[in-house]
Amino acid sequence: MTTSANPAPMAHWPARVRVHAWVMLYWLAFLLVLEPGNILRASQAGQALSWSHEAIRILVAALLGTTVTTAVQTLVERFPLRGPRRRRHLLIHAAGAAGLALALVLVSCLLAAWVFAGRLLPLWDEIRDQLVGNFTLLMFALAALAALAQVTMQRTALPASTGTPAPTGTPAPTLALTHVEIKRRGQLLSLPLCEVDWIEAQGNYVALHVGAEQHLLRDTISGFCARLDGTRFLRVHRSMIVATDRIRKIEALPNSDMLLHLQHGVTLRASRNYATAVRAVARRLAARDDPGARDAVPR
Repeated sequence: MTTSANPAPMAHWPARVRVHAWVMLYWLAFLLVLEPGNILRASQAGQALSWSHEAIRILVAALLGTTVTTAVQTLVERFPLRGPRRRRHLLIHAAGAAGLALALVLVSCLLAAWVFAGRLLPLWDEIRDQLVGNFTLLMFALAALAALAQVTMQRTALPASTGTPAPTGTPAPTLALTHVEIKRRGQLLSLPLCEVDWIEAQGNYVALHVGAEQHLLRDTISGFCARLDGTRFLRVHRSMIVATDRIRKIEALPNSDMLLHLQHGVTLRASRNYATAVRAVARRLAARDDPGARDAVPR
């Protein structure tokens, strides 16, 4: 499929508007759920809340929450919540949510001091009260928003193959894929497959691992493997494909499985069902690195 070198800037604008509108509704719903508690606490303290004051506060707070949309999307795209690094990525998301929650609390206190108190800066007691009362709730809301973004990203992942289907009765083209289109920060980008380290199946998707990044495409592992260059990519498990030039070392296991040590410290387990193909690659790599090392190939 041919794409313009300079895509129209409005092509992705409606999608961004929809995303921010949904996030705005999310924050409005979140704040409205908390409002009865605010009214009850004010009543117990003998204070009467102004409905106009509360409406403005909720609207401004929802708009403020919407400003973190891009940050949450970036976290989810760069550090997906699925895959072998999900524990590390969860820690990164927790740190990101804490930082965003702190920023939202500080900005909201600053705006409240300007708009409602006529002061340049908020008091420390006001900041402390907001941190005690809202920091944990904001982290929960941001975590839920990140989870929703992850689900949405998986549902809207682009198909790996973007070519035009061959007419009925005509043999399908045999040219191997060299690039796939991915979505990053709302834009379509062409990813060269030579940058991919390994590929794994994730339900109805395949995940392309490029260093610490992961890109999802809607396809089956078998269908995607059939379109790859067999001299560069090797299927080593029913749910995994590896780029042969990323393999640094192959280690045999007692049960006939093998461990593939890749660049960037990644270790994958090759199933015994694919051992013959893995050994062939190991011999080729050994011959390339040291012509006298063929006998060192795992058997």
